Amino acid sequence: MNWFEQNLAETLFIIGLIILIVEVTVLSFSTIILFMIGAATIITSVTMYIGVISDDLLNAVLIIAVLTAVLALVLWKPFKGLQNIQEDKPVTSDLVGFTFVLAQDIEPNSEVKYKYSGVEWKLVSASAIKAQTKVKVVAVNVGEWEIIALN
Repeated sequence: MNWFEQNLAETLFIIGLIILIVEVTVLSFSTIILFMIGAATIITSVTMYIGVISDDLLNAVLIIAVLTAVLALVLWKPFKGLQNIQEDKPVTSDLVGFTFVLAQDIEPNSEVKYKYSGVEWKLVSASAIKAQTKVKVVAVNVGEWEIIALN
């Protein structure tokens, strides 16, 4: 315990760094409060190290608590906004690019099915395609393939 008290600033810095590493790498900013506690711990250790605040445990705990509350008030909304950012990108599938010969005519609003790998897929096309035409899957949605004719 004597070593801990003599090296409080360094110990707090290491603890804060470990908390930040766990928050960023393991939890991926899912618990924003750990980031704030880690940042408050590092700020407290730096201010102790340069001599702005006294080097005792009770003072450190109090300052960490106050800094965590201040960081929570200031950073809560921006960090919450970062968590809600979603990137809308089209679904990719290994079925996109699959080519086959169409067994029957297809119209834009028709109900044509194609059985592949034990699943019956609904075929969707923006234009009419005649039977015996080689087609390519350009998009895969739930239970359906969007196809185009190959020349």
